Amino acid sequence: MRRVIIALTGAVLLLAGHGQGRAQTGENDVEEVYIARSVRHGRVVPSDFCAPTKTGFAPALEDQLSVHAVNVQPKDGRMTGSNDKSIGEMRVCIGQAMDPTVLGTYTEGQFNGIAFIGIGDCRLVRGNQPEEGLLTHRCFQALTGLPEPYVGGFLVSSSLYSKTPFGTESSPPGYAQASILVIRLWRKRLP
Repeated sequence: MRRVIIALTGAVLLLAGHGQGRAQTGENDVEEVYIARSVRHGRVVPSDFCAPTKTGFAPALEDQLSVHAVNVQPKDGRMTGSNDKSIGEMRVCIGQAMDPTVLGTYTEGQFNGIAFIGIGDCRLVRGNQPEEGLLTHRCFQALTGLPEPYVGGFLVSSSLYSKTPFGTESSPPGYAQASILVIRLWRKRLP
């Protein structure tokens, strides 16, 4: 069993087995918080989908990922696994910025039927840590293109890539690849 600890600040209640948290604000909740895992299934030379006029940068890679709900312990928030069934997908364009440790990102995707566009970046945290052959990144994307009643949101991720670039099994084994996602969505406040 993999052991991943997710530490979040703020008033978020994780619902065990559902990968969703809700801000505890009462009946007129204006925020939804989701905890999920992404799994990379494909990487190709960028297609027209990643055109610089759309992404804002010259793309170097195009990834296809699935999104999965995670299971967490209600007592301590420790992740115990993820659902094999996909709850969404993402198509990500990746390009190098001026700083070689920063990657520009453009994403179109959906999870739980909620479509979004994400624009942001990923930063290399460490290479060959915690073991040889692993890369860790932290990413941030501002979300737009959301359906009503959403007015905005963001996605942050803690990513780990191994010598095995696709699927859930890392090399060396025992790590949750590719990313652990926190997705925050905001809805219009009702009068």
